[in-house]
Formats: sequence, structure tokens, C-alpha cells
Amino acid sequence: MTLTSFENWLNNYLNFEKTQTKNIFWLDSMFYLCNKLGNPQNQIPCIHIAGSKGKGSTANMIANIIEASGKKCGIYASPHIIDFRERICTPRGFFEDEIYEKAADELTALVDSIPLSDLPGQRPLTWFELVTVFAFLCYRIAKVDYVVYEVGLGGRLDSTNVVNPLASVLMPIELEHTEFLGDTITKIAGEKAGIIKAQTPVIVSPQNYSDADKVFSQKAKELNSPIIFVNDYLKELNYSYTNDNKTKLSFLSIETELNFLGKVQAYNALTAIITIQKVLPFISAEQISAGLKKAFLPGRFEIINNSIILDGAHTVKSINNTLQTLKILFPEKKYKLLFACAGDKDIKDIIPLLKNTFTRIIFTQPETVRHCDAEQTYLIANQNSIESEVIKNLKVAYNTLKSTMNDDDILLVTGSFYLVSEIKQLITAESNDK
Repeated sequence: MTLTSFENWLNNYLNFEKTQTKNIFWLDSMFYLCNKLGNPQNQIPCIHIAGSKGKGSTANMIANIIEASGKKCGIYASPHIIDFRERICTPRGFFEDEIYEKAADELTALVDSIPLSDLPGQRPLTWFELVTVFAFLCYRIAKVDYVVYEVGLGGRLDSTNVVNPLASVLMPIELEHTEFLGDTITKIAGEKAGIIKAQTPVIVSPQNYSDADKVFSQKAKELNSPIIFVNDYLKELNYSYTNDNKTKLSFLSIETELNFLGKVQAYNALTAIITIQKVLPFISAEQISAGLKKAFLPGRFEIINNSIILDGAHTVKSINNTLQTLKILFPEKKYKLLFACAGDKDIKDIIPLLKNTFTRIIFTQPETVRHCDAEQTYLIANQNSIESEVIKNLKVAYNTLKSTMNDDDILLVTGSFYLVSEIKQLITAESNDK
């Protein structure tokens, strides 16, 4: 089965990323499918990462470090920006088509043979469950040495939480997806802490809330799992920005440059370093430096032609970090903004952050996933005395802003990875047309 045919097959199943629905998160369906396929999730050592922000960047850094040591490492991440294969790949790129096709054949043959009455609770399978099992099969067929798995949503009931990792990594958490994960930091931290396994190391990235650290500590204690707080190592970390928009970073004997920008990315790199040193101590400082230098992900403060910045920030803290980095790197520029965010984001607290920064703001609405209505976003901006406008057609909104830019302007596109994805596709199409 070709990958295109497989994607069409997948589209017959409920996709939470596009249609957010309650009561569709269960692990018994995952264990059922995995058992039928010989438990591929247990056949390759892995690292498991949860959190509200920083999962993708940190996963990419860890995977690149592992590859720099001479091992082959898979990455499971979401969402994808341009190509579905971005979810299931290696730091070097996609697998050969044959690997995806073999995995698709194996999975579809099994699933199509199972009557609904045989599934746990007689519940239909979901898109993300199937993609996750598909990933397990791809990594087994590709015979990778390690895999870094990024949680899709939450942690405790996420489809990836059938793995038995070398380490559980907890990135910063925020109040997001409250309808599904709980309406307090303590509740959300409890869901994220669900990836902690018994007697398995836990690495906690610097958190924005002390309540989260308390929840993680308690869960690790209950499971007799050693816990490391990256906060304890921050005084050993030094970073600065280079003239070519990179981050120069040093930590003890490790010196390198990152293709990622912003303080939070320096913290992500430190989290990756400490994780590697804890669970894969055979990897040298030189290999860690080399791996970090190669790490890159689209849509994470990605600068295009020194005039457009694509950043998938979608929480209060991440938007704030993006704005701070923008002002540090381009202090003499004027800023325009194209913004949209998913309907479950903390829009009432995000929008006030935009005040007194942009010369023009347009709120838009991508079609790929349920986004907050642009008119509603506009009303919140108006209530906060923020001048803005609404152009719901994304392509028109982008071209409107782009047509008014001059050499002194920077266009920031942020609020959602789905927004970033659609704009990246527009930019790619423009480039191909030239």
C-alpha cells in the first residue's frame, strides 16, 4: 500500500487533531493492537517526552545526539508541518518508501480483519492510535537502535503511553487543553506525570509553576523513580546569540551552536544533554556537541529570508518567549503579525500580550483544524485596546500583510502549528513558482 493510500485509509477514522472530542482516550485499544502485532513498542529502547511546549525541539535534539554517536534513531512527533512523514522519521529525514509501505500493509491487514465487536469496549479505533501503532511498525521494520517518542496530548492516556522508556522527560506545562486534561496546573501535571514508569529515570525541564514540580516529585517517589530537575543545572549553562541567528551554548565541557533561538531553546538543549548523560553515558561530550549543532525543526522561530518568522507558539508562556526573542534579535525592526490559534487555547490571556508591539495585526482562520473564531479573537483584542483586523481567508490575510512590508518590517506568523503549516506551504509554493 502506498503512503497516499494509507493516509486516505486513515482518514476514515476520527482524528482528534481536527475534531476535538471527549471520551476517546483509552490505552486498552493500544495494548490490544500492539499485542496482535508482537508488541513492536517493546522491541526498541526509547525515550518518552511529555509537556505543553518544547517536546518537538527537545526530541529532535536528543535524536540528533544519538545519531551523532553512530546509532540510528527514530523520532515520533506531531503535528507535521508539510509532510505526514515528518511524524515518523529520523533526524536525517524520511525512511525509504518501502518501510512505510510494509508497515501500512501490516497494520491495515490486521485492522481490516478485526470486527468492531472484538475491539476493547467495542469502541472504534482512532486516527492517532493507528498512526502511533504504524510508527511502532516503521521503527521495527527500519531496525533503528533507539526511538524518541513525543506525547500527542496529555500523557497518562496518550496512545504513546504503552512504551517502557529508558527515561521519561517532562517539559514545561501550561494551562492548555483544560477541557480534556483538567482546569488547574496540578491536574494537568498529573496527566503529564502519567508517563513516569516505575524505577525509570525522570528528567524535569525548568517549569513555570512550582505546583508542577511537586506533582512530578510525588509521582516519582511513588514509583521509586530517580528524578532530576534541570533547574539545578542552570547556573552551569551559558548562551548568547550569534550574528547569523544561532544560539552559542556552553555547559561544562560541552560547547556548540544551536539552530534554535530563544532562552527556552537553551533550556531545551540542557534538558537533552542531561537526559543523554543519564541514560546513554557512552555518548561523549564531542558527540553531544555535534548532535546539537545539527538539530533543527521547522516552525520553531524559523526565520525565512530575514523577513518572515514562523513560530508555532500557542500558550501564554511560549507567545511571551517568542515576543521577547523577536525584540532581542530585531530591535530596530517594525513588526507585523498574522495570528490564529486553536479553539481550546487560553486566548483571553494570550491576546493582551500582543499590545504595543505590532504596527499591524490580522487575525485569520486556517481550515485544517478547529480554530478560535477570528471574530472572537478580534473582540478580545478590541476589549484590550489593541488595534487589529480580521481576514478569515488565510491566503488573502498573508498576501495582504506581505504586500505592505518593506525592508524595515518583520512578519511574525504565530499562534498555531497548523497556521504555520499552511503559511509554510504558501511560501514553498511561491518559491517553486519563481
